[in-house]
Formats: sequence, C-alpha cells, structure tokens
Amino acid sequence: MFGYIKPLADELKVREYELYKSFYCGLCKTMSLFPRIALSYDMVFLALMRVALTGDKIENKAFRCKLKPWKKRTYIKINNSLAYSASVSAILTYYKCIDDRLDTKNKFKKFIFTLISLFFLPDKNKAGADYPGLDEKIKEALDNLNGLEKSKCASADKTASAFAELMQTAANFGLESDDNVRIAGQIGWHLGRWLYITDAVDDFDKDLKSREYNSFIEYYGGKDKFIQDLDNIKYSLTSSLHEIDAAYSLLDNSPVSPVILNIINLGLCGVQEKIFQKYIK
Repeated sequence: MFGYIKPLADELKVREYELYKSFYCGLCKTMSLFPRIALSYDMVFLALMRVALTGDKIENKAFRCKLKPWKKRTYIKINNSLAYSASVSAILTYYKCIDDRLDTKNKFKKFIFTLISLFFLPDKNKAGADYPGLDEKIKEALDNLNGLEKSKCASADKTASAFAELMQTAANFGLESDDNVRIAGQIGWHLGRWLYITDAVDDFDKDLKSREYNSFIEYYGGKDKFIQDLDNIKYSLTSSLHEIDAAYSLLDNSPVSPVILNIINLGLCGVQEKIFQKYIK
C-alpha cells in the first residue's frame, strides 16, 4: 500500500523538483546497498516532513549515480531526518517480508521471502539500536493490523485506524517538542488512514477476483453496493487530506514546504482522483 505519496511534478518549480529529487537520492545513499530496493516515495515524504519539523540542515552535494553515470546529480547529505527515514523503511520492509512469508503456501515464495528478510535483518536490528523502542512500537501496530485482517474485519474504519496508528508512530517517534509530536502525529495518523483506504479502493477489483482480503469486500459483499457508496468514501478521504493540510499549516515555513504542500494538496489529490476514475463509466 506504499507508493502513493508523491508530488505532482508538473506543478513544481524547477528548483523545487530538483530539491525533491535530491532528497530521493539522499535517502537512497543513506540506505545500505540491499535495502535500497525498498526505497519509496513515502519514505522520502517522511524525510521531508521531519526536516520541516526539526529544521535539519539541508546540504547538497554533486555525484554521479552508478545507474546513470553520464549525468551529474545532487543529493542531500545524510542528516537526522534521512537516517531516521531509512531506519523506518528497513523495519517496515523486514516485517512485510515476514508477513508475506507467513501468508503464502508456496514453498518457493516462502524461501524467497525468508531470504529477503535475512538481507534486511542487519539494518532492522541497527534501526532498533539507533532508535530504542521504535521497532517494538511498529511491530505492535503491525500485529494489531494483521490480527484485524486475518479475522476478516468488515470495518474499513477499524483497519484504516490500525494502519493510521502505525504511520502516526513512524511520523512522530523521537521528536522532542510537544508541538511537533502533536503535529506530526496528526499528519501521520490521517496520512495512514488515507493510504489504507485508498489502497483498498484501488485494489477492490483485483482482490475481488483473487479472493484476497479487502475490508470493503467484507463490508459490501459485492461491487454494486461498493460503487454506490464511492462518493461517501471519497468524501471521507478528502476530509483526511484537509486534516493533514491543517496540521502542516501550524508549522513555520521551511525550505521544503513548497514540495510538501504540493504533495499534500496536489499529489495525493491527483492519485485519489485517478483511482476513483477507474470506477466511473
């Protein structure tokens, strides 16, 4: 359900888009080699948000990417926000592999997921050492979510709230200021809720065909009632986006603010609209 949190690039100024790409490259370079396969737009947003909250130093440096060495790029040198986001990514990816291993009955897939999880284990353990308590809190939230999904919970609100708690933890863990904890928690919670519900809407047809768990399938039973209620679902999602924007507006202006506001007000809205358009005939 990750990969939705990205900017609407066409609406960014050139320098803003270059800043975003520099954060993307900076997060990639902050990660160790293997975990880079799990690099996502979502963790870039987390790094941007933590910079806006903490005022971490943003320092650019030129380099040549080994995948595209013919052109020089810039990246943001490692800071606390990038290091934290890389740690969250490692923990989430490790537990995702463990969960996928338990869910599949295919022996070959079990082997592959086990192998991948072992590659992520050192980074996951390092993240736990660097941020004591983070691993345990994320695992607790994931266990809660997995329990609801395995019980075929028919409430999208309950499952989305469980994922929202996970994202809230990732967003505000370790912040020192009470105001920052509250603001980051609000952003993380509503972003997690938006992510889970948006993903469930996006995957409805696929999950219905493959008989995979989807809270909307459990609740509506079939597609007709789901389609009839799409306007209410969309309204609920848009309300969460408004809450994210309202929470971010409490922060002082930051060099990364134009990029973050683009993601919140244009990127997420654009993704949401594209997904809902699939169901309009």
